[in-house]
Amino acid sequence: MDLRASGRWYRPAIGKKGTVDSRQRSWRIKKISQKAMLFILMPLVVFSLGWLAYVMLLHSDIFRMTSVSVKGNQVTTPAQILKTAGLQRGVNLLTLDVSAIEASVRQEQWVDQVWLKRHWPSTVEIIIREYKPFALINLERDGIRQLYYMDSKGEVFAPSTAERDLDYPVVNGAGLAEDLQGKRFRENSLGATAFDFLKLTARGNQILPTQAVSEISVDRENGLIVYLVDHPFPIYMGKDKIRLRFDRLVRILAKLYRDDSIKGVGEIRMDYGEDKILVAGVDEASREK
Repeated sequence: MDLRASGRWYRPAIGKKGTVDSRQRSWRIKKISQKAMLFILMPLVVFSLGWLAYVMLLHSDIFRMTSVSVKGNQVTTPAQILKTAGLQRGVNLLTLDVSAIEASVRQEQWVDQVWLKRHWPSTVEIIIREYKPFALINLERDGIRQLYYMDSKGEVFAPSTAERDLDYPVVNGAGLAEDLQGKRFRENSLGATAFDFLKLTARGNQILPTQAVSEISVDRENGLIVYLVDHPFPIYMGKDKIRLRFDRLVRILAKLYRDDSIKGVGEIRMDYGEDKILVAGVDEASREK
């Protein structure tokens, strides 16, 4: 039957499916919103709880430093290290600026490396490695000459004192202080050349070990002049080709020792000429001078 013809209009009913879909959409949006809020709030809650715990620990006595030890020191005293570090009993281990403390301790003249370790809950350990002297450098600063220690890396680190061991090769000469850049000699300077010579003696050669060298005189005109502990004659090494000349010098000294003729040597000139070496007797060296 045609409802329109009877004067009544047909109005289709809203299906239940559409209503359910709408409600499901609203429910899903609500769940997503809740999860998003939870996702945002949870880190804030965790951070807040962590911060609260940290603040409480800062004001508690749990991590207060009760003991501190210094290891590795031989020349410097624990009192010196602790004073330089600025550590006070009762400081909270959580607030220690480890990098800053290590940097402060490294300012001590004899300290090469330093490590600070926290042993929870209340102990601090400072481990240091001191410089090991390799040679002595005679430097003039502000019109005053003084011997300084240099280590095997070429770092000039501390002035010598009467109570310290002075049984090391000595590098002398004018202008050595000007050759220094920070703690090291500038590359290609005569000071650096003298250090290179000493490093060659440290390779373990029995003919010319480091302990056989008494002095290296740095002369701006002649270069390096080396003196041995057991023999008074000068060895003129020049300014360049130090490695080549060192190897040749070792061979010459070996022959002189073997022939038992080293006592008659007045001087050795490794820089006599291009690929030439002069071994002069005592009388010849005296005549040349």
